[in-house]
Amino acid sequence: MNIPNTLSILRIVTIPPIIYLILKSNSANYPWLIAIYFFSVTLDFFDGYLARMLSQETELGKILDPIADKLMILCIVFALIVKTDFPLWLGIIIVIRDILILTASALIYKGRHVVTKSILIGKVTFALLGTLLMVYIIDMSEHVDMKIFKHFLIPLSFTFITWSIIEYFRIYQREKNES
Repeated sequence: MNIPNTLSILRIVTIPPIIYLILKSNSANYPWLIAIYFFSVTLDFFDGYLARMLSQETELGKILDPIADKLMILCIVFALIVKTDFPLWLGIIIVIRDILILTASALIYKGRHVVTKSILIGKVTFALLGTLLMVYIIDMSEHVDMKIFKHFLIPLSFTFITWSIIEYFRIYQREKNES
C-alpha cells in the first residue's frame, strides 16, 4: 500500500457521500456535495500524478484507479438519472462501455497476465464525463442554469464514448491475437 493507492481507495470512500448528497440534495447540503465531488476529482488527479512522480506505480494501482473511476462515474450517473434530467440512454451507453472495458481488461489479464493501460481517448472521455457530471451537479442548484452546457456536453460525451469503445475494442483484438 502506498500513497497513490491510498488516494484511490479514499476516492472510492467518497462515492457513498456524493450519492447520498445527490439523492437528498437541498440548499443546506449542496455546498457539501460540490466540495466532496471536487475533493474526489482532485484525488483522481493526484493518485496518478503521485504514482508517476514518486515512482510508485503498482499492479494494484493499475487496477484500483480505473475501478475507482468507473465506480464513481457509474454511481453518480445512476444518482443523477434518479434525481435530475440526466439522459437514461446516455447512462445506459456509459454502463455498457464500462462493462465492455472491464470485461476486455479481465480477459486480457486472464490470458496474458497483462494489465491494460488507459489510452489517451479513454482519459479524455473520462475527463469529459467528469465535466458532464459536474455540470449536472452544479445545475442542481436552484440559482444556476447549466442547460446550454448540458446540450453541448451530451453529444460531445457520446461521441467520445463511442470513439473510446472502438479504440478499446481494437486494443482487445490486438491483445487477443497476440496471445
